[in-house]
Amino acid sequence: MRVTALLPALLLISALPAFAQEPIDYVSKLDYFSINMPVEPKVEQTTYPDEYRLDPLPARVYTADQGRNHYKVTVVDYRDVPKMHAARNVKCIHDAGADNPKLTPQQRRDLVGDACQDETVKDIRGAMMWATWNIIERAAKVTHLAHYNIDVIEGHEVHTINPDESRTYAAIHMYENRLYIVETTVPKNAPAANWFQISLRMLDENYKPVRYQYSGLMMYSNGYPKPPLANQGNQGAQGQAAQGR
Repeated sequence: MRVTALLPALLLISALPAFAQEPIDYVSKLDYFSINMPVEPKVEQTTYPDEYRLDPLPARVYTADQGRNHYKVTVVDYRDVPKMHAARNVKCIHDAGADNPKLTPQQRRDLVGDACQDETVKDIRGAMMWATWNIIERAAKVTHLAHYNIDVIEGHEVHTINPDESRTYAAIHMYENRLYIVETTVPKNAPAANWFQISLRMLDENYKPVRYQYSGLMMYSNGYPKPPLANQGNQGAQGQAAQGR
């Protein structure tokens, strides 16, 4: 009788969905990051629209599902953006006829005007804002928007309610000219899943987690001089968590 009574419970346990498992610490050696995923993610090569209408940029998307929760990391490669802008400017100058060696500098300036400006800095420096805007634009309502950091690497944090009343919790970072967009989308009235974005770590060339230390008011900002590295021997907590947030 006791064995018979246990059978329904055993059947229930065996039927539990896979999302009851502990998250895995996923490492991407292609894009130099690690993050806790509920399961091994699906990885897809894709492209990403550039704000300044260059050719679409190469990107990879990492996705995983846990029940009705959807987890997604998009990594966009901005490393060739300076070359792409330089090529565009050469073509712009040529199309304006300003590459004629017989022209004086003033004549070249008169032909080109402001049409052939190099937008590299604005494109790369604005990448986080561009990604944040893309998330906001598709939302029905923005419930949170803030400056953010993970391991003292600056970013943006945005929470939204979507048209279907699901919620998205996102963090956006730019590191070594790669854009990282981390998103969790959960159904209406479901608990938040902020653990996902907090678990993000950037990796160095040896695939070791990187953490910087605060130096005055300075934190890591892509394209600017780097702050000193923190002692990485016992860095168990990530950026915002380490601040007690």
